Amino acid sequence: MAYFVFVVGLIYSGVWAAGLMFTTKSSGDKNPIIPALGLVAFLGLSGMSAMAAKEAMDNPDRLIPDAYMSLKWSQTVDDLSAMFGNPHDGPPGDTQTLAGMGLIIPGEISSRLPDDAWDADAVSSRLILTVIGEPGRRNQRDTLGAKAENEKNGMAGLQIVLKENTNEVTFTEGQEWTYENGDTAETVAKKIGEAIDAHPSWIAEGSPESSPTKVIINPELEANFGTKGNEMEGWVATGKNTSFKVSYTDSGEPQKFTGGKDSVSLKFWYEQEDVLDGNFSMTDRIVMVGFLDNKLSSVHQSGIDLTAEQIDEVYLASLSPEKKEEVLEKRRVQEEKKAAAIARQEAKAKDDAFLATLSPEALAAEMDKRKKEKEAKEAEAAAKADAEWLAGLAPEVREAELERRAKKAAAEAEMSGSTK
Repeated sequence: MAYFVFVVGLIYSGVWAAGLMFTTKSSGDKNPIIPALGLVAFLGLSGMSAMAAKEAMDNPDRLIPDAYMSLKWSQTVDDLSAMFGNPHDGPPGDTQTLAGMGLIIPGEISSRLPDDAWDADAVSSRLILTVIGEPGRRNQRDTLGAKAENEKNGMAGLQIVLKENTNEVTFTEGQEWTYENGDTAETVAKKIGEAIDAHPSWIAEGSPESSPTKVIINPELEANFGTKGNEMEGWVATGKNTSFKVSYTDSGEPQKFTGGKDSVSLKFWYEQEDVLDGNFSMTDRIVMVGFLDNKLSSVHQSGIDLTAEQIDEVYLASLSPEKKEEVLEKRRVQEEKKAAAIARQEAKAKDDAFLATLSPEALAAEMDKRKKEKEAKEAEAAAKADAEWLAGLAPEVREAELERRAKKAAAEAEMSGSTK
């Protein structure tokens, strides 16, 4: 648009300049003010459009189809900033404005975002241990001092295992911490928490004020923040122990860390069109990108000239490999169902056309034939299902069932004979 206005301004400046020249050279009454004002006005317009054209050349549009088509899953904010420039602090308006542009925030991101914010930090996963029981002397039965092994339900020799990726660490009573005569559940929880907290892989708080008999464990390594931490496990190597729970169970079996959530973020890039810009488009362009764990996970746009196929291509590229496979499989199933429905409709139309050609007698015979064929298929399916059911029974149960059926058949035959 700027280039067009610049050319038009030059043409009209020339026209007004010629008018001014002819006015000054005319022999009659002279009024050079009007052509002079016209010349100044169009020279000014030409100057403004020239500056706008230079601005357009120095800062070309960056939200263009080719750049948008290069977006893909796991890209970072830095990757997109290299293409689009730095993102804006927020969208050009509120969520209703975004919805009006067809930009819907994905649920996995909107559910995590606080009010009036476009970012949320990762939530750490955790595992809770609980100590239950009365204090006692070391090796005293039916107290916390009892042995842990062989289901004696005490703390002596208790082995707690925490697994981080492929790394397993064991915290053994008597080594990393020690049960002393009279230690209460609160004291034991505090000692276990201190022992686990000393390891670089976990942060642990034993006997917190809100739950004095518990140990709350969180991952300490940044690589295990968010949902990654939910893959970690903890269990009791010495087996079932009613004095010690991992998560909600005293079975001693491995239990997952829970509650970890990835960081989420929404970033916005937009270009607002001016009248004097480098093209004839008057449509503002906006790109909204969602990030999970600092990796691109969703992308939406408004104002960029794309076909439906191109939009779908970018959508698929923005999905993780697992989610993309799931979406494609769902589409494949839907296509198969659609094709099957079309095939059924075509077959029915063909059959209806065939039936319409039959005489009343032939039509009745055809329908009777089909009814018998349907009944035969149903009987065959029922017999097959019954055979499979019988095959699944224990031998003695199957024999008893067959005997019951034989007696029933004999009784029905005898009744039928007496009736005759």
